[in-house]
Amino acid sequence: MQTTSFMRTTSNFRGLSAAFMALTACIVSSSTFAQEVTAPTKAPTQQVGMPAMPVTPAAAAELIEVIPFELAQPFTHSMRRERPEYTRGHVLVLRAPEAYLVPRQVAEPVLLVGGQTAERINAGYASGFLIVVVPEWRERGADGVERAGDPSTARIWFASPELPERVDAAWIDAAAASASKAGLAAAAPRVAGFAPAKAERFENRDALGRFLADIIAKRSPSETDVIDTLRATN
Repeated sequence: MQTTSFMRTTSNFRGLSAAFMALTACIVSSSTFAQEVTAPTKAPTQQVGMPAMPVTPAAAAELIEVIPFELAQPFTHSMRRERPEYTRGHVLVLRAPEAYLVPRQVAEPVLLVGGQTAERINAGYASGFLIVVVPEWRERGADGVERAGDPSTARIWFASPELPERVDAAWIDAAAASASKAGLAAAAPRVAGFAPAKAERFENRDALGRFLADIIAKRSPSETDVIDTLRATN
């Protein structure tokens, strides 16, 4: 009798365990389902009073400086999908309308220089001066010869709003076609007395950053946070 009672108790226990496990599985399944159907996080909203997204494509207002540079150590260009490494490029100082320089929490007009995306170093909306780094790009001329692009003679324009990680060579080609269709000039207008600067050489991207800090301090001195950050590197 004791053995039978024990077997029944064990059987009941197993039944309760099975029921408990089934209930637990159901709860986990319901929880997982709830996570799967949760709406994705929305992009941050823009500040109240922020200017409307400007019309694109649009040419940069004026080319102030073009400074060639070379790095001893390669650096990754993160402003495009392919993330290419570079050791040569140009620092550009541009004057542009405020609407294209306002920092936004969503996609913003992509600044293109010839066949390359430009890395914005400062905001520039207060001063009107934008300092950018443009890694070297290659292009084929009318004579069929491939050579490095020259920002001082290239089209510089704001293309449609996009996130940098989505911009690739095909996107740039399409943007260039749109710019041509819109009648944008093939080269950016230059400030009076414009002349290309001598080439600069740096050990790495941090050293280039300190050089950029000096340019920003001269052109847009109110951007102290950017200047201090660039100068804080070892």
